[in-house]
Amino acid sequence: MSVTSGIMLSDNMGASKDAMDEEGNAAADLGLVARIRESFDSLTATEREAAQFILGHLTDVLVCNSVELSQLSGISQPTLSRLYRKLGYANAGEFRRDVRRVHRPGSPELSRHTQCDDLVADHLRRDEESLKRTFEGIDRAQLSSACQAMATAPHVAVVGYRSSYPVALHMREQLMRLRGNVDILPNPGQSIGEDLVDYAAGDVIVIIGVGRRLPFFSRLIDVMLERGLTVVVIGDISARNAVIGRNVAFFKVVLNSHVLTSFTAAFALIALMVDEVGKCLVDTEDEVHARIEGINDCFDALDELED
Repeated sequence: MSVTSGIMLSDNMGASKDAMDEEGNAAADLGLVARIRESFDSLTATEREAAQFILGHLTDVLVCNSVELSQLSGISQPTLSRLYRKLGYANAGEFRRDVRRVHRPGSPELSRHTQCDDLVADHLRRDEESLKRTFEGIDRAQLSSACQAMATAPHVAVVGYRSSYPVALHMREQLMRLRGNVDILPNPGQSIGEDLVDYAAGDVIVIIGVGRRLPFFSRLIDVMLERGLTVVVIGDISARNAVIGRNVAFFKVVLNSHVLTSFTAAFALIALMVDEVGKCLVDTEDEVHARIEGINDCFDALDELED
């Protein structure tokens, strides 16, 4: 049994080579996982590393060009090209088309059946790598500009759907401790248009897009830009195409998967951004402290939180 770090390539995964030969199936009919399984023992150590990376980063494979994928994986372009050919693909384009057939960006990667000696250590390693890559990719000037806008705008809206909603809710809760007029959208069970009509030029909208997004994600960005809002987008690499050519501040979150996706890096980025907003409010520090004290007074008056 051959095992990659992304997926267990066990004997019960698909038909055996002999069975497929008997059925007259050509190699081109094999899916990505079956091709890697059939070829794994014949691959060089570097090619195996490349195959392992691919199975754990299918979204990156779809949205990165060859140069970017080589930089991201640390594997040379010639090695990747050689691997594609060994797996029976004519070129990188044919390989990506087959990946697209089995994977939608934002879905869990194929690393669901990972074997590891220490699950706790493996989760820690994956999250540390996600945090490192997320924070290394931050444009400091863009971070400062976006957070300054969030600190001073008349109104701020934080938008998130599906898996992005709890991330958006957390950001709103943190910002509310520093300033007023921060909304979470959409409200449960409601459409978003009724709320967005109240936002105008000078306001800020933060759109969270980690994991799979709704079809109108790009249109939401465009409509907000047309209305003159400052738009901040927080998303994984698959959200990049939605911001290309648009005047937005984009912060990329590097996700990782084991059984399901870890959003640790997304919440860490939110914490950093809120701290940066707080730094931008240093000139109104007394007002911020007064607001926090007012919130605590409300908690006490309601006896809402335990001591």
